[in-house]
Amino acid sequence: MLNLIRMDLHRLPRNMAFKVIAILLVFETTLTAFTFSYMANHTSDLLEMTEYGFLNGKMTLGLFVQMTLGKLGDFALYLAIFVVLFSNGDFSTGFIKTIAGQVRSRGMLAASKFICVTIYTICYIAFFTVISIIDCNIFFDGVRVPDMGELVKYMLLMLYMYIAMMFLITAIALIFRSNLIGIIGGILISTGLLSAILGLVNILLDRLNIDIDLKKYTITGSITSVALTGDLSDYTRQIIVCAVYMVAAVTATVISYNKRDIA
Repeated sequence: MLNLIRMDLHRLPRNMAFKVIAILLVFETTLTAFTFSYMANHTSDLLEMTEYGFLNGKMTLGLFVQMTLGKLGDFALYLAIFVVLFSNGDFSTGFIKTIAGQVRSRGMLAASKFICVTIYTICYIAFFTVISIIDCNIFFDGVRVPDMGELVKYMLLMLYMYIAMMFLITAIALIFRSNLIGIIGGILISTGLLSAILGLVNILLDRLNIDIDLKKYTITGSITSVALTGDLSDYTRQIIVCAVYMVAAVTATVISYNKRDIA
């Protein structure tokens, strides 16, 4: 198992998408920081400036993260696309056929992918945070962190939910063994389009007098609804929902690998 993980980790930086995604992330983060700076410098409305995290010439790091990672969009999409391309990379090279006969259980191949996706997601969020701090210092007078404890708690929860989202996208890509289906699923999930569709379903259910909000039971709904400040008890639903998706994603993928031939 350790050898599988080591080989997958060795493949990570060698993937062309690894470098492209890193460049896109830097560009997107810099553009976002510049946009916030422009908007803050061209408004005299103190309330609006505060909503964008701009106060006394400094950008509030927590609000910057919430308005980027917390709103999904391109930041989650870049991560999703790389995860799909990396997960199915073995099938295009034929490497999977060679290594599959050397493991006791083919489910270990899937488990290795999930572990590497977890490591990559952690690195991605960490890299985003570093770039965000640098950009905010460039375009603003510095960075504000009113409550470091709250920020760390929020960032850890956001990281946890992003890992859960990537697990789901990885499962889709590995089970269907298709980059096309994986990327389509990644777009629907990571950009919030799926939540928008569920919003329409909620309207239909409401007209049928069924009181349920389906978005509360999705990963994307959990990400966009999590508050920047709050007690751990406030995050209970999001933590449980994401845990269920993670367990289901890993279980379904391992079963699929064990029951189907590697081709």
